[in-house]
Amino acid sequence: MLSSLNIRHMRVFVAVAEQGSFSAAAAALGLGSPAITATIRQFEDVTGAALFDRTTRHVSLTVTGERFLPIARRLLGDFEEALGDLDALSRGIGGKIRIAAAPSVLTRILPGVIRHFVAAHPDARLRLDEMNAGEVHEAVANGAVDFGIAGEWQDLPDIAFSPLFSDRFGVLCRADHEFAGQSEIAWSDLIDQPFVGLGPESGTRAMMADQGFGGITSTTPTTSTTSTTPAILPTMPVSASVAKAAALGIGAAQAVMDSAAWAERAMAEAAKSGASAAKSAAKPGADTAINAAADLVAGLRPVVETSNTITLAAMVAEGVGITVLPELAARIATGVSDQTADAKLTFVPLCKPTRHRPIGVITRHSKSLSPIARIFLAMVMDQAPKLDLPAAIEWG
Repeated sequence: MLSSLNIRHMRVFVAVAEQGSFSAAAAALGLGSPAITATIRQFEDVTGAALFDRTTRHVSLTVTGERFLPIARRLLGDFEEALGDLDALSRGIGGKIRIAAAPSVLTRILPGVIRHFVAAHPDARLRLDEMNAGEVHEAVANGAVDFGIAGEWQDLPDIAFSPLFSDRFGVLCRADHEFAGQSEIAWSDLIDQPFVGLGPESGTRAMMADQGFGGITSTTPTTSTTSTTPAILPTMPVSASVAKAAALGIGAAQAVMDSAAWAERAMAEAAKSGASAAKSAAKPGADTAINAAADLVAGLRPVVETSNTITLAAMVAEGVGITVLPELAARIATGVSDQTADAKLTFVPLCKPTRHRPIGVITRHSKSLSPIARIFLAMVMDQAPKLDLPAAIEWG
């Protein structure tokens, strides 16, 4: 049975393949030739496949053996890495840390911290994965990473969000655009401007409508309640985790689903009746300024959508339209570190209202971090605020 195979068979198979003979493999592994021969024979008997072609002077891999060799090497590598992690973790000095983060965090926040970390902990290894906010939350929730650093996507079950920093939303435009010379731009100034933006899978897009307009609410039309729900983009994404949680009857997730569904209905009505219909859809007594702000966010419908901020910046540079981004993301996407006169693109903060993108550490309530991951995270919290960044950042 296949279950009778173990790591010893993998070691012997790889050694024979690399050494080209049973005797050389025996010498490399410190075993006798009969033991090597018996192990390979058992391997072939159990799998029912010939792994080597044998002659009196040489051993070579069969086609099946050639296909299996990289798999065996990977299995051995994973096994050795797991043993190394276990040993390092038991002594609290090393191990592998898996982190998922937003692009701006990976390129400008973590490198400086990692430089200090690896110098202090040379036995530790890090795996960094670039993901959007929704993907970061999913990766943390399913255990694919130890922790994440990204925007606050949704309040999912078992997910904790600890604020790290925030940066201000603003307009990214060409240096020759009418906005470029201004110190601030009101959100209302964006009306009728050609607009390019991130797709619905982006956490930044959700934050523009939800967290980005924290405190701005639009009353849900109803005949029996007086509750309010956040103003949301008409195409606000709902992650797979939220949908699954809602299906299980989790109230917070169902509220997100209900809010998204209402936003879709409200914007469909607004499209038919104009801006006045969007205001009249609110319950009597709702603040008209609040409704106007909600309508404005919903009206930012991009002519081009993309999942990549660098592509977005390229669209802006070509004059396809302007876009709205948090400042750090805008600086990273364009490579613009300051407001130089010859820069092709420029970033202008948005006001009325002024809103920020919160970035934080995403972990699971039910799973503790390994000792080495806790050490690294503590270093992130300590070192990151000391970094020289190309944007106005508010820490904490």
